[in-house]
Amino acid sequence: MKKINIGIVAHVDAGKTTVTENLLYLAGVIKEIGRVDSGNTQTDSMELERQRGISIKSSPTSFNWNDVKINIIDTPGHVDFISEVQRSLSVLDGAVLVVSAKEGVQSQTRVLFDTLKNLNIPTLIFINKIDRIGVNLKKLMSELKTSLSDKIVRLQNVYDEGNKEVSLSKLYEHSIIDEDIMNVLSELDDDILESYVSNINLCKKTIENKVSFYSKKGSLYPVLFGSALLGIGIKELLDAVPKYLPFSNNNKSNTVSGVVFKIQRDGMNEKKIYIRLYEGEICLRDTIRIANKDTLEKIHRINIIENGKLIETSNVSAGDIAVLYNIKSLEINDVLGSGCEKFKAVSISKPTLTTRVLPVNKEDKNSLFKALTLLTEEDPLLELNTDGMENEIHINLFGEIQMEILKSLLLDKYSIEVNFLDTTTIYKETPRGVGSAVCYINENPFSAGVGIKVEPIGRGKGLEYVTEVSFGSLEKPFQNAVKEAVLQTCKQGLLGWEVTDIKVTFNFYQYDSVCSTPSGFRNLTPMVLMDALDSAKTDLLEPYYKFELKVPKSMSGKAISDLEKMRAVFDETNIKENEFVIRGLIPVDTCKTYSLRLASYTEGKGLFYTNLYGYKKGLLGLDKRRKKTMIDPLNKKLYLMKKLNVIKDN
Repeated sequence: MKKINIGIVAHVDAGKTTVTENLLYLAGVIKEIGRVDSGNTQTDSMELERQRGISIKSSPTSFNWNDVKINIIDTPGHVDFISEVQRSLSVLDGAVLVVSAKEGVQSQTRVLFDTLKNLNIPTLIFINKIDRIGVNLKKLMSELKTSLSDKIVRLQNVYDEGNKEVSLSKLYEHSIIDEDIMNVLSELDDDILESYVSNINLCKKTIENKVSFYSKKGSLYPVLFGSALLGIGIKELLDAVPKYLPFSNNNKSNTVSGVVFKIQRDGMNEKKIYIRLYEGEICLRDTIRIANKDTLEKIHRINIIENGKLIETSNVSAGDIAVLYNIKSLEINDVLGSGCEKFKAVSISKPTLTTRVLPVNKEDKNSLFKALTLLTEEDPLLELNTDGMENEIHINLFGEIQMEILKSLLLDKYSIEVNFLDTTTIYKETPRGVGSAVCYINENPFSAGVGIKVEPIGRGKGLEYVTEVSFGSLEKPFQNAVKEAVLQTCKQGLLGWEVTDIKVTFNFYQYDSVCSTPSGFRNLTPMVLMDALDSAKTDLLEPYYKFELKVPKSMSGKAISDLEKMRAVFDETNIKENEFVIRGLIPVDTCKTYSLRLASYTEGKGLFYTNLYGYKKGLLGLDKRRKKTMIDPLNKKLYLMKKLNVIKDN
């Protein structure tokens, strides 16, 4: 059977889970359609999801349609859970982007579409809620083409939009072909262009085949309409998935290639590892190489998803999604077998908040750490850290909603009540100039000599590590120790923040064949690196959002004044009808509560959309130092006492 792995993605409240419910119902997987507000949907299986009526975790399920197995991943819509979306996108063949006809294109819509486009994931667009009062589909189609892509083509006409009597035409009516489809196809296909300019009428089947061909390549984006709540347009969407999205590669080669994209623990704490297999076959009792760790793991149990249920199986073949069990070492993004060019590295956004987690009952501290360790296994972007001096627990978060959910999850699942303290925006730092430092073997107690140079590199480049010491003169275990120490030390720079956009060069060593050990090099490297960084000095980097602000024209002055106070930088301003629109960049820290203030003074008419842009040099004089959570290697006396076990951790 042919297979397709698709994701259902959308901005919050677009109705994506209701769309998924209707697809499962029509395919015969469920006997009745669940409702988000009733808490009985198939893909929102967590109790918290049912209580709050939102998707928190991505949820894979499956159904068969027209002899095609369709694996479908329903993803969260709220921006606080974007990490779940990122991991899902990495394994998709195609996607359905759900857009609310009422709310239109939002910032999350743009972020998702741009990511799908950049990854060349073929995408269908489903305009939901066409029955809502006030819907203007002509305006929405114009907005889609302006904001997303000019290669968007609608396949249907909609009659009586904006009320319960709304209805849809058949696909490819002549008016749609003439007004919309031919213009886009002419830009993509020379044969179509020649027929178009020569006024040669092409048959509907030819045009359908061309739209299908270019849609599967990701060159154009078909648009369908409907109302999931009323069950309108779902059959057309279901038929469209295998017609306009590409099938998985069913490569039955002897080479195994797969990737871990989701980890989940059930009520019995059993570890479920979701994988996408690109090539080959995995069978029970196979021993599989984990490429990125160069380790071997044996397969003891395999499930595949069939018609909404996990089914025990003896093997999984290329193109499918499967669940492996209780392989302790496996983590998200681990590569099974060999690498594959179809792997997609996805990074839409990263957390912008860091917070300290404190148990209400002090006796729960160890239990809290264990619980957060398991949750970090499911979401590595939480980045669990402990304070090396005071043993405090820190995690990273996307926003207040995620914080509330995490608090509820710890209480409901692990019976641990917590508070979040010292929540702050995550800043970073970068070298201001070039700095070098050397510590010779006779100047320290570690029987090692290390020299390091640091220098700035381009914004957004991260950390680049280079060794100029040959592996022939200093063996791999010693080299690895230096590199590991550099990566760890750069998590906390001169100001207490992670150091980024930095090139670190290991350029000198001294070694004693009798006394030197890798741990000695690992212990010495932080002192040398921090001396080099102290010589270069660092600049503070602060996170910025790309923003779009929409307010009534009469309130444009107030909006501009607000943005200036928040240190926004304007890229574009324009007026559409009676609406004033501003786009640009704004510091994350200054606009945390602006949506609430905006809703108040515009009586709900103003809209403020944001998504993470990246990091820029902070305002001169901006003091955002962070309390250091590890012993500072610049404090050599304290650092050496710790490493020589003169003092112990709390």
